[in-house]
Amino acid sequence: MTVDPSAPLIVGGASDPNLGVLIEAFRRAGVPAQPVLVGAEVPALAWEPVGGPLVIDGRSRTPRAMFLRHDVFGSLGDRDPRNAAMWASANHKPAALALADQVGLRPPATLVTNDRAAAEAFLGSCDKIAKPVAGGDLARPLCEAMAMASRSAGPFAAPAIIQERLVPPEVRVYVIGEQTFAFEVKSRHLDYRAANDAEVIALDAVPDGIAGPLLRLARTMELDFCAADFKGAPDGSLRFLEVNTSPMFARFDQASGGQLCDALVAWLCEARPARLASLEAARGR
Repeated sequence: MTVDPSAPLIVGGASDPNLGVLIEAFRRAGVPAQPVLVGAEVPALAWEPVGGPLVIDGRSRTPRAMFLRHDVFGSLGDRDPRNAAMWASANHKPAALALADQVGLRPPATLVTNDRAAAEAFLGSCDKIAKPVAGGDLARPLCEAMAMASRSAGPFAAPAIIQERLVPPEVRVYVIGEQTFAFEVKSRHLDYRAANDAEVIALDAVPDGIAGPLLRLARTMELDFCAADFKGAPDGSLRFLEVNTSPMFARFDQASGGQLCDALVAWLCEARPARLASLEAARGR
């Protein structure tokens, strides 16, 4: 079957369940899409960035939109993106915390350090957590993270983000264009990613004081799609933890009854709310 070469490109790993539910949402809506999936077989790609064609598997593509699950172009030789400053902030957790504070979101007190004594002294006797600045590992109690460090004395090999240990509720808010979708995540673990037993609950509305500032943050960071994580402080307020620029969403889409993927389809097709309403009607909601 011939697919419209201007249809949205859906790019990522062939075994990624998040792309699976998004491609199914396109099919369900009767909207064409062009999956470009990398697995055991790798698609052939050629692209001239300045005015040239994008050719994938021998076919010229002119997509009007693209959903890139991960930065599959990150290993290219030319790392000079046009929006380098925003790319850097979007992938730099401390910078994102500073930007979040500027737009009115409230991060917890934070110290970035590789100094063992400074980490222990920060916030006094308050319970603290540590997580790597560059990501790639779970948030852990500070004492546990220090015990796991490769160096038993002196500065740590890499800096960590040290923060006050927060408490439930834990809330994730997705941004898709100008829309927001909120979920509560219930888990017995400090970091719900530690096990696959967390309960995900779609919320009827985004908690007060979050949607507007979060949309401003997304615009500042030039993010059309992202998810931000929040957790409770002792005073009952929700504190901003981080923004995820390529978040997982399959499980959250399931909890929402398909609303996340419907919104992604509508946004990628440059649809208006009426288009999203028609997608929901087609599914009998």
